[in-house]
Order: sequence, then C-alpha cells, then structure tokens
Amino acid sequence: MLSKTVLTFLVILSLSFSIHLVSPSYDDVKENDTIFLGEIGPGQTVSILVDHLVTEGGIYGIGGTYDMAIAEDLPEGWTFRESELYQKPLQVIITADPNATEGVYYAKVKVIDEDDGEELGNVTFNVKIRVVMDVADFGVSPSHINTGPGQPARFEITITNKASTSDVFQVSATGTKKWEFIRPVFVPAKSSKTIYYEIVGNEEEDYRARIRMVSLASDKINAEENVTVSVKSNLIWDYKATNNGVVLFPIFEVPIYAFAGLVSNLFPG
Repeated sequence: MLSKTVLTFLVILSLSFSIHLVSPSYDDVKENDTIFLGEIGPGQTVSILVDHLVTEGGIYGIGGTYDMAIAEDLPEGWTFRESELYQKPLQVIITADPNATEGVYYAKVKVIDEDDGEELGNVTFNVKIRVVMDVADFGVSPSHINTGPGQPARFEITITNKASTSDVFQVSATGTKKWEFIRPVFVPAKSSKTIYYEIVGNEEEDYRARIRMVSLASDKINAEENVTVSVKSNLIWDYKATNNGVVLFPIFEVPIYAFAGLVSNLFPG
C-alpha cells in the first residue's frame, strides 16, 4: 500500500502540467494560476475556452481528455453556464450581476476529468474580471440638419464597444412620432458599428427627436443625444439635402440633383 507521502507526491505531480486556455488569452494555465479576463460592464458576459486535450499526466503519462468545465465561487449576483459534457473546446460562460458596481471581481474555473477516469485530476484556476461603467461610446452626427420639405435628413449613429466582450445595444428614437423606431445593434468587443436614422418632414417646422442607446446586458450602460431637423423652403437647403440621397427622382433628373448637391457644398450652414 502506498504511503500518504507518496500519494500526496503523485497528486501534486498530476497537477504540475499545464492546460491550454484557448480564449481569451491563449495561455497555458496551471493549478491556482490567475487569469485576467479584461474589462466588462454590469450584466455583460465573458467566455472562457479551454482545450479539452492535454499531452502530459494521466494514466500513462501521455495526457488525455478533460470532460467538462464549471465555474465556482462567483461573486454575489453573478451567474455562469457550465460547458457541455465532452465539448471541444470546453466553454464556460460567466455573466456579471446587472447591478454590479465598478471594481475587480474574482471567480474560479474548474476543469474536470469525470470520475478521474483518465487520472488527470481536476485543474482549478482563478479568473479576474474588472467591471467598469465606461464600456461604450455613443455619438450622433450631426445634431442639427436644415432641409427642405420632402427631403431626407440623415443622422449617423455610432456605437463603440470598449469592453472585452461583445454586446447587443438597443437603439431607439422618440419624440417625432412618425419617425420613432427601435433597433437592436450587435457590436463585437473592441469595435464600432454605425447605423443611420432618417427624418423626412413634409411640413415647414422643426422636428425634434431623442436618440438613445441601452445595453441589453444592463440598463446601467446607456447614453442619449438630441437631434433637430429644421424643414423650410430654401433653395440652398434643398440643394444640400440632395447630398443625403434622393427618395424618388426621375432618372433623367439625377445628374441635375447631383450637380446641385456639389454646388450646395460651397455654402455654409
């Protein structure tokens, strides 16, 4: 019978090899290592992918296959989704509390050899996540447009996702009833997405709208901008409006309106 000292040595030896973290940092990870997963906002989600194969340890010392991975010791209000059994690679998803405040949070990920069938032992490592509020920039350009009756006024809406995870943002416009809309916009991590919003006023008046962005992960991630469209009969404004496109002009008039748009750029306002 093996002594207690020998058994302890064998357990330590079985955990001395590395498992491979496929995403997000492509690192080799050992027992009790700590991995920084980046910055996210309240309610946002991070995914950890672990290679199920190892080439060390196990019954014959040539490695084997891990069967699943789970998260443990999560902060209060946080949730996780464990990997599927025998998934390739193993994926654990951790979601922050939608009401989380700014700060650094820790959890554990355990990679499991089911019933120790391949004598790999379980490997547990720590994950570190920083929650910040400033994870998205939102801008609408321009804020004011002068145009003529029936001419489109087009606004450019840009969302920049600064977080270490993708998110879906709900963009809405209110205030001008006929032109209200709601649209979900998926923005990958560390990238930007631009969409457009148009108002076409037939009456000579000012049209005002509030354009708002809210993360579907948490309503704490939000921003808004106010825009105005002044519709008046004015030759230069009508010419300028052609730069935003024409709605329904006869084909023989298109060159004329293209020229008008070029001419209008010579005038400010």
